[in-house]
Amino acid sequence: MSERLPGMSRFSFSRGALRPVQPSGVPAGRLSRAEDRTAVPPLRPRVEIPLCDPAPEQEARDTFRARGRFLARQDAWDELAREIRAADTGRVMTPGLTPAASLLAEGARADVVGAASNAVARGEPATARAVLAALEVVLEETPDCPALAYVVARAHVDTAQAWRGASLPGQLAPQRRDAHDWHMCAATALVDRFDPFEHDSPLWAGVRCDVLETDPRPSQRVADDYEDYIELSPGNPDALMGLGRDLLPSRFGTWEVLDSHARRVSGLCRDVWGVAGYALVYIGALERDIRALMRMDIELFVEGLHELLARHPDQHMANRLAAFAGLTIVRADMARGDFDRLSDCFGWIVQDHLRELHPMVWAEAPIPGTATPAELNEADQIKRGKARAITTLAQYYAAPLEAGRRLVFTEDGLRIRKAE
Repeated sequence: MSERLPGMSRFSFSRGALRPVQPSGVPAGRLSRAEDRTAVPPLRPRVEIPLCDPAPEQEARDTFRARGRFLARQDAWDELAREIRAADTGRVMTPGLTPAASLLAEGARADVVGAASNAVARGEPATARAVLAALEVVLEETPDCPALAYVVARAHVDTAQAWRGASLPGQLAPQRRDAHDWHMCAATALVDRFDPFEHDSPLWAGVRCDVLETDPRPSQRVADDYEDYIELSPGNPDALMGLGRDLLPSRFGTWEVLDSHARRVSGLCRDVWGVAGYALVYIGALERDIRALMRMDIELFVEGLHELLARHPDQHMANRLAAFAGLTIVRADMARGDFDRLSDCFGWIVQDHLRELHPMVWAEAPIPGTATPAELNEADQIKRGKARAITTLAQYYAAPLEAGRRLVFTEDGLRIRKAE
């Protein structure tokens, strides 16, 4: 016999318009077959939830990245450019709403960025530049190709981020700062050659936002650049979340500007997201700085979470929002009533929407105020994600678990059952 688990009032520990396209080769409905569903072995306290690994989103990302890497290694740059261009103008998305064009480009530059990052780790700026110069030779043959130029521009951005690490540019040692700035300027020079609207390219609108810090007055253009990005790709949640991150006071905005633009953008893409647009902008901000709660309209934010899951009721989104609520919101320092209202989000997301665990989503979920961990191999990432999810669930539902019961996730929802 089981009973529906009632909502928990708070965590038990102290607070501190686009259709997804399944790429070829990725099986659809993978989890509809019982033989493909395995459960995380019961832990103590006992939390039993089906494990989906790899999840459809992860399979799709891996497929597109592998395709981009394969074409680059075969020097099939013309074919790569055609596929990136088709995915970009066609707004092709993975099941979890990641642009396929960006994944193809990520795979295409992966070997070069990996070699450049190794040079960064050794403190060799000249070697890092030489590695990217080899990639730029490809662009010299087709200098007006926006797809290949994007691959090169993003490779420079990635290398600049490797030089920066977890530090702000102003905190870097002179050699690292010079190397960082050189690559950002190289990316900006390419960005200035391609107009996103002329080429109907969300990729270029996005990379314009990536190089905002090279502008002498980024605060004067951040909102306009992101609105261009969102206009060209309204169904891409990363565009809205990126706006939230870059409107933080530590970047190019203020708390007041953050809230006003979250409301404005929500109105601009209401047909795609409804009030979920407001929530997405704030999710991006909160994942970097929990103080964004100071200006946030809590009721509008919660309504946005509900609408986000109503519009995208898949398990990737359920895991994405459960991880956000469980790993980020609990770090809020706010009035008891407001905190309870927000922490309740984890309970209803889990009970009403979560049916299986996607460990990579939990492993990659950012936590405000903490540095991004060193890159882990896939097996360690899966272990990390499972541990994060099970621990978060166990902390939230500590009372029934301590009473000797167990949590069991089924296709019909979360149940609490007596220990056998």
